[in-house]
Amino acid sequence: MVNTAAPKDLARNDYRRLRRELPPEAPLAAGRALASRAFSVIPDLVSPKATVAAYLSGGREPDTAELLAGLHGRGYDVVVPVCEPDRRLSWCRWTPDSVLVPGLFPSVPEPAGPRLSVQDLPGLELLLVPALAVDMAGMRMGKGGGYYDRFLAGLRAAGNAAPAVGVVYDHEVAPAQSWISDSLDQPVNAVLTPSQWTELPLEPVYS
Repeated sequence: MVNTAAPKDLARNDYRRLRRELPPEAPLAAGRALASRAFSVIPDLVSPKATVAAYLSGGREPDTAELLAGLHGRGYDVVVPVCEPDRRLSWCRWTPDSVLVPGLFPSVPEPAGPRLSVQDLPGLELLLVPALAVDMAGMRMGKGGGYYDRFLAGLRAAGNAAPAVGVVYDHEVAPAQSWISDSLDQPVNAVLTPSQWTELPLEPVYS
């Protein structure tokens, strides 16, 4: 169990350990279930042919292959993140035929193709965001790089209120204030797990 109001680094280490202890088949099984759950909600939430930001999963993250394929198959414009210097994100369009190349971090593949900024994505209506955990106040536990917090802050500043949805395993949904957050952390609007899509408070709660 992760201690209530734990320092963020300690909580992150606990969630990393829990992922390492998952059985090898867990990511694929979770990915299939969360894709099914996502498509019970997304068609009512996102306009046809709108842009959806997702991501290429890795390691013990819930597998996003079926989710990405389903988004593309339903006609959405799918983009995935590209890590840039200074902990910034840009985006690249993804299709099942995309060629993957090493990115800023060689172990994290990225699609080849033009890099897109927020201004290049006027039709962005939904973001599916990786996380190690999400609490019930909407605070996301990331991997510590701050890429998504910076991007979400910039997106909101640009006037785009597209909901951000943290994607985690069921056991990674935590009570509010399970770790210490600060004003730099950007809340998500909902959490997607293999068994549920849960809308969360829009206002962050800080410890």
